[in-house]
Amino acid sequence: MKILVAEDDENSRHLLEVVLTSKGYEVASFENGLKALAYIKTNPVDLIISDILMPEMDGYGLCREVKQNEYLQKIPFIFYTATYTSAQDERFAMSLGATKFLVKPMMMEDLLPIIDKIINAGFQASPKESNAKSHFGPLRLDKQHAEIMRIKLDKKLIELNEEKQKLIISEARFRDFAEASADWFWESDAQLKIQALAGSPAGLGFYSLVDLAQTCHSHSPSEMLETLKSHKHFSDYVVHFIDESGKLAYLRVSGKPIFDADKHFIGYRGVGRDVSEMIALNRRVEFLASHDELTGLPNRNLFKERLNHAVAKASRTNSQVLLLFFDLDHFKLVNDTLGHEAGDVLLMMATKRISDCIRASDTLCRLGGDEFVMIMEEASPQDGHRLVRDIIAKFTTPFDLHQQRVYSTISVGVSVYPDDTVDPQSLLVFADLAMYRAKQNGRNCFEFYTTNLNFIAHQWLDMENGIRHALKENQLFLEYQPQVENTNQSLVGIEALLRWQHPERGLISPLEFIKIAEQSSLINQIGDWVLEAVCQQIRAWLDQGYQVPRVSTNISARHLRSDRLIHTLKALPAKYQIPTNMLCIEITEHALLDDIDIVKKNMRFIKEAGFNISLDDFGMGHSSLIYLKRWSVDEVKIDRTFIDGLQNSEEDRVIVKAIVALADALSLDIVAEGIENQFQADIVKASGCKVVQGFFYSIPLSATEIATWFKK
Repeated sequence: MKILVAEDDENSRHLLEVVLTSKGYEVASFENGLKALAYIKTNPVDLIISDILMPEMDGYGLCREVKQNEYLQKIPFIFYTATYTSAQDERFAMSLGATKFLVKPMMMEDLLPIIDKIINAGFQASPKESNAKSHFGPLRLDKQHAEIMRIKLDKKLIELNEEKQKLIISEARFRDFAEASADWFWESDAQLKIQALAGSPAGLGFYSLVDLAQTCHSHSPSEMLETLKSHKHFSDYVVHFIDESGKLAYLRVSGKPIFDADKHFIGYRGVGRDVSEMIALNRRVEFLASHDELTGLPNRNLFKERLNHAVAKASRTNSQVLLLFFDLDHFKLVNDTLGHEAGDVLLMMATKRISDCIRASDTLCRLGGDEFVMIMEEASPQDGHRLVRDIIAKFTTPFDLHQQRVYSTISVGVSVYPDDTVDPQSLLVFADLAMYRAKQNGRNCFEFYTTNLNFIAHQWLDMENGIRHALKENQLFLEYQPQVENTNQSLVGIEALLRWQHPERGLISPLEFIKIAEQSSLINQIGDWVLEAVCQQIRAWLDQGYQVPRVSTNISARHLRSDRLIHTLKALPAKYQIPTNMLCIEITEHALLDDIDIVKKNMRFIKEAGFNISLDDFGMGHSSLIYLKRWSVDEVKIDRTFIDGLQNSEEDRVIVKAIVALADALSLDIVAEGIENQFQADIVKASGCKVVQGFFYSIPLSATEIATWFKK
């Protein structure tokens, strides 16, 4: 069985060929009706499958010629179309004598049974279809065909005109986008001559892609030239040029080769974009990766690299390297009181003062905050000594910040390679230890590293680790010292005192570990622990039916600067159902020197929440009257330094009387602490101080022992 296929679409024609051949049919296919008609006049076929819209002779014309030929008219004819799909198109097709009218797309499993049925059964047009056909003569069919073709042609012309208008609008839109875009749209001819379509960068003087390739920044010029000669696609090639203002500019260019219908290269088409700002930003990022943004000095990363290099060089040349560690004194106070902007200005001015003293071969770096380090290559300790003295002298002059004169001195630690160590990291640690010793010695001075410092540092580290372990293993506990009315010895208050029972070292004095805890965040953890332990014990005493007086507990300066202090003071009294006025928060005057927002916020909360406030170590701080007024202090405690001197110092006795008189004038409670003998007790009583505390009245007691005082 042979089937003729007339179809101008190559893909559709090929699909029918493959499917029909696979079913055992012999297939002859042509791209228009004229060729198909010529074939069937000399070659018999059993079925014709034809599209309608084809060049030279359409499907209607082919069907008409077949059905008017007495030798061909019995061949079954199937229309298979995707364009002429209306009911009118189908009626006209059937009037021409078509056997079947099918619309694309159609599944092959649906099409094949129809073909089989028509071929095997000798399918002819139905009587109805034959009758419809008999009403039309050849002339009328030609007129109807012409009318249909005219309608289709008019419709096609309208569609083409609409497509043309869309194309014009699309082209105009593209040009608008191109003109508004920061991109450079360009084309080149086969000789690589550039023709800018839109957005040519100002000052770009290149007229060919070859010239552009010579300035390639991201790839080698030869690599870009080879790409162009090979007519390959390229993307994100960065080239540079001098713009019209004389600045170096960078352009990122991508291009696609264009070929004609015969695969001949006719040029490139592509786009470019000015990436000068991006290149500058990338370089800025690279700079900041190794330098401090504020001062422009090498940062910690670059410092380590240069220190390693300096040590390696010194090892080869048998020379010395000095490492100087600088830290500004009281920088945090300046930063907190005058603001971070003033702190930044101070850091930049400090950098200038140090830089003015150093040698050209020295490397000054900023590690962060107010910490600086400097590498001195091929220098002796004597060189370092002279330089450090010059730098310290520079800092004796005050800084002018925000129309204020600010004094900020500097502490310096020095370590020496290879005398102290040959390891670069240890060299930094040793310089830091020496700087810290300079801080301990009163600041505004310098120290060279010694092995004794390392021993002290290890002791410090061991103690810090021990405190962490004590918190975890519940080695801390509280004792309570009575505060009594000195006329009748009645109990009016209790002070909670922290203790540490070490499993190996025994009882460790707070004087040994509190200072270390204050240098880290451990003091905040200890403060939270003490507050909860006090609240828990008060609850236990209340549950036992005791009349519990006010209990005092200390808060460190660092704890007072904590963002979480308010949360702790809110949560704990509520948790243990304790009135806030049963707690007295003892704060040193030194803690109030940090006149910063968080300290003000915490102090306001303590007062507004109903806690009592006691100013500890009164008389040893600064501007005491200011603090008494500002924070509405409830109580002051005379510092034990004055109590210790009562027996031998008339001046101390006068000071105690003055403090008592001041407290009376301001209606403040007053406590004299540290009373250890009758003489001190008598003088304090004679001075008018009514509440006293000290070993003379009672040593610190356990919770069980203090309960005996409640019973009294």
